[in-house]
Amino acid sequence: PVAPATPRTRPVSVPPPAPAPAAQADLLAEARLLADRGQLREAGEKCHAHLARVPEAAEAYFMLGIINELAGKMDLADDYWRRCIYLQPDHYEALCHLSLLAERNGNHTAAATLKARAARIYQRRQASN
Repeated sequence: PVAPATPRTRPVSVPPPAPAPAAQADLLAEARLLADRGQLREAGEKCHAHLARVPEAAEAYFMLGIINELAGKMDLADDYWRRCIYLQPDHYEALCHLSLLAERNGNHTAAATLKARAARIYQRRQASN
């Protein structure tokens, strides 16, 4: 007698669960830790992953600016910091970095404008505390 053929089953692939909102916020925290350890490429990847989920995340652009500054890619750093202040015009740290970069590049007028803008934000923060 011949045994009946058993149907072959395919393994079922179950998609991983969607990350919780806290996990998304953790991407930036992970990026900070990686950057602090000097793992700039990995930190940048975390920032880009965060931006894929939250395209308007000014803080991720700020961090990408820092990462690129540390890597010596000043044009990219400038671009990311400008994106940051476009999305969050009162981002004090990005304004300070842009001001220093403008000063370093000899653009004293832009540096003075950015410094004045950062100073106004700083004064507002001090007045509200």
